[in-house]
Amino acid sequence: MNAERDTTRMVRSWLHTDEHESADRVLDAVLALLPATPQRRTGRPVWRTPGMNTLAKLAAAAAVVVLAVMAFDVMVPGGDVGGSAPASMSSSPPAATPQPTAPSTGGVNPLSADYTIGRQALDVDGVRFSFDVPTAGWEPYGSLHISKSTVGGQGAEAVLFWARFPDGVEADPCNGDLDDPRSHSSAADLAAVVATAAGTERVAGPSEATVGGRAAQHVVLTVREDLGCDPGYFYNWKAKEGGAFWQVTRVGYTMLIWIVETDRGLFFIGGITHPDGMPYLGQEIEQIVVSMRFE
Repeated sequence: MNAERDTTRMVRSWLHTDEHESADRVLDAVLALLPATPQRRTGRPVWRTPGMNTLAKLAAAAAVVVLAVMAFDVMVPGGDVGGSAPASMSSSPPAATPQPTAPSTGGVNPLSADYTIGRQALDVDGVRFSFDVPTAGWEPYGSLHISKSTVGGQGAEAVLFWARFPDGVEADPCNGDLDDPRSHSSAADLAAVVATAAGTERVAGPSEATVGGRAAQHVVLTVREDLGCDPGYFYNWKAKEGGAFWQVTRVGYTMLIWIVETDRGLFFIGGITHPDGMPYLGQEIEQIVVSMRFE
């Protein structure tokens, strides 16, 4: 508000003069401070007449200063009188400047036992990675899997589990098709075995993919016969009750499989959705996997 103070001092000093010309200069100086708008045309205002005496002109100038300051305070809080036109009056708005956001610390909501939306980190069989939880409702079961319940009781309609292959600690391969030694050499070999597993119908793949910057294979299957092992058809683990629990994988369920090549060997990621679950659950599983980053 430096210009405001300067103008006020100028008006006060000129109030002590009887010169008609100085009063004119006060009005001209004050009017020059106002931005040109449709409401304030250039030229002599209608209220400024040749017959105005010096005191009237100075009083009018003081009133203009007060009105100008009030107008600028409304349009641009904290703006400087006499500066450039406020942003709201500019011919083009200034470009938005991205504001830095604090990274999410993740964690679990103590009121619901669900993950909070944001970045989470896990260590599974010595493979350390992080991922984004896109929506509320995903519940962790240790480092073994995450699941989500959307319909009815506590049973989950979607699960996403992960384990090393072939030596997971909490989850072990249990499908007989995975015992073929040829499936242990590369992600492509294991994906080929998974894509032809007994009791499944291949929907898509095997296809090359990238997970967290690592080479991977992707396969999508539908369960047609209950020939796998529970809870995860290809992997078995000690199922738990309570919360959004997952205990069986039955006929009609959809399985989304990613096999990733990591520094500690092959890493098996399995997403399964219930046929009664919402279609978006499969999309959320894909979002989570796409967001994964390996350390």
